[in-house]
Amino acid sequence: MLGYFRLTILLLSLITLLGSCSNNEVKEINIGFIGPLTTRAIDLGIAPSKAMLLAVEEYNITKTASQPTINLFIEDDRWEQNAALPAYNKLRKEHNIDVVFISNTDGTIEIQEKIMEDGVIAVNPINNDKLLASLNKNTFQIAKSTEEAHRSLGIRIIELGLKKVLILHFPNDFMTIAANSVEKILTERAVESKLIRVEKDQTDFTEILKNAQKENTDAYVFLGYKDFGFAMKQARDFGIEAPFFGSTTLLDPNFLINSEGAIVGTECTFFTPIDGNYILGYEFLKSYKKRYGEEPFSIWPPMQAYDAINIVINELKMVNEDKKTDEHLGDWLRNRLFNVRYYQGVCGNISIKEDGSSRGIYFSLYKVESNGDLQKIKR
Repeated sequence: MLGYFRLTILLLSLITLLGSCSNNEVKEINIGFIGPLTTRAIDLGIAPSKAMLLAVEEYNITKTASQPTINLFIEDDRWEQNAALPAYNKLRKEHNIDVVFISNTDGTIEIQEKIMEDGVIAVNPINNDKLLASLNKNTFQIAKSTEEAHRSLGIRIIELGLKKVLILHFPNDFMTIAANSVEKILTERAVESKLIRVEKDQTDFTEILKNAQKENTDAYVFLGYKDFGFAMKQARDFGIEAPFFGSTTLLDPNFLINSEGAIVGTECTFFTPIDGNYILGYEFLKSYKKRYGEEPFSIWPPMQAYDAINIVINELKMVNEDKKTDEHLGDWLRNRLFNVRYYQGVCGNISIKEDGSSRGIYFSLYKVESNGDLQKIKR
């Protein structure tokens, strides 16, 4: 009888222990995405958000019973720095997010204090530069290198033997870093360049262009968004025939519309599946089209976003197997991400460095064709 009693106590203790373990399981994890869905740079918000939703759906369908459900919630920042913190606070208040993806460099900087206070992990799936890499330990950048991508424009200008360059750039951190990267390589090779920071909503560039024309400028670099389409049109109307160069944002349909065709022939830094994992890249685009009925007009932002969230999901699915009971989710995830090495994504084999930046995504040079498509430049 005493043995039976002891056995009963043992079984009850085991049941209690198992129940306690079960109660400590993470059942759901909420993720937020802050990106431009309206106003400006929508190619860096709409398609990336759809790619991330696709990744979450694919995971939730195939996950095991012991793995957490992942939910994604999206907020529009209109590509404005001052909209980032209100969007983040809304996501925290309404959905208690543990991870936030944010595509705007300035916005990423804006939320730094709050993510550290809340223990939230931030991931920029669009931009990756030295400025972002200098931020706090909870911030990661799973994207191409801004400096490397735009340095290639300077190298191309040097290859073509151009000697006097005008660089116009939008007044945010990303385009400023891009412009400085182009200017730096030109200066190193003794190529004359002039750097001009334009106004945020500027659409009239006639004075700048006329002065450049008088100075016999033989290359024009436009590092910004759709309003630079107006600059291209105005330049051609003045009879400027010098070659144009641009950033990763040229495939915004409004860029083409505003330029009235003057964008054709512009060389830019860009990324397509042939620059990454060709097979996985086209499988992703096929899945994206099946899910949404169309392909994204600019391919690289959703490709990067798809890889970025899948890297995070690949770690989060292990939370109930690997995280200690008393360990904060943010601390656990941060340490897991620092150990990511050669993740095979649609963009290539991606690794995360000790400063939170990533390697493995490499852009090439492309030229805008008459139909608005891009053709890779053979060099």
